[in-house]
Amino acid sequence: LTFSVPIGFSSQPDDDQVNVMGFCFLGGSRVTLLASKTSQRYRIQSEQFEDLWLITNELILRLQEYFEKQGIKDFACSFSGSMPLQEYFELIDHHFELRVNGQKLEELLSERAVQFRAIQRRLLTRFKDKTPAPLQHLDTLLDGTYKQVIALAEAVEENQANVFQAFARLKSATHLMILLIGLWQKLSADQVAILEAAFLPLQDDPQELGWEETVDAAVSHLLKTCLSKSSKEQALNLNSHLDVPKDTSRLKKHITLLCDRLAKGGRLCLSADAATPQTIVMPGGCTPIPESDLEEKSTEQDSTEPFASHKPLVNELPASEDSTLQGLVE
Repeated sequence: LTFSVPIGFSSQPDDDQVNVMGFCFLGGSRVTLLASKTSQRYRIQSEQFEDLWLITNELILRLQEYFEKQGIKDFACSFSGSMPLQEYFELIDHHFELRVNGQKLEELLSERAVQFRAIQRRLLTRFKDKTPAPLQHLDTLLDGTYKQVIALAEAVEENQANVFQAFARLKSATHLMILLIGLWQKLSADQVAILEAAFLPLQDDPQELGWEETVDAAVSHLLKTCLSKSSKEQALNLNSHLDVPKDTSRLKKHITLLCDRLAKGGRLCLSADAATPQTIVMPGGCTPIPESDLEEKSTEQDSTEPFASHKPLVNELPASEDSTLQGLVE
């Protein structure tokens, strides 16, 4: 992936400075920074999309510091390219896929653990019997199940490490997206802070409440309040719990819609009076918007039920399953 980040400004450093610089991260990825000699632009390119954030952010900070020392007050950075949503969505899909795989592995590990303990109980019963019956290959089955439990436990640990790495990459890409949106729409510090609060929740991606459903709820709330197109979209329809989504399509639609409404002049704000049009003061909460016809249709249901309790994010186990398995999965 080669990605360009053109950043224009009102003045530029001396022409005799070096116009290209390369960086190599500890992980092995490389980032190249090129300054145009004919136009007031910088190009930053890398093989990994998320690696662009650190260099881009550092470049802006150093440019601001440089021109501040020069006494230039009209300095400004801007981003004129299209939003790299496709690259960002690929990182979201990868992170969510690892989360789903982790849940499947833990469920399978729980099943094998229940099977292992059941075989142990049967073997102990045979050994305690005064007239023991043949083992009927229970010892072989116990050994095979034990190997499966060990292999699954190692797979769970490996997947957890991959999820941690994928989440770190996702956070870096999210920082980059917020930075680009701020430059693209010339957002104020308060508006950028709202984006950071929506896309960068405080928790470190716990399994019970993941990044995808948390960010989807926050972005949906912005779309229903300050970025709403009509008073109908502001009708209260609060959801009392967050569920693990089946896929990331809903989240990606909401992020795309947020960028589209910002491009059409939407304003990020926390005050209900500043939203236009705004007829209802929203209590704390979040409401997802409908999946289909995002631009034309909006929900008209009205609900004032406050957040009471959170539904468990893992689907309930069938009643026939072992209680130990249910405890491990939950």
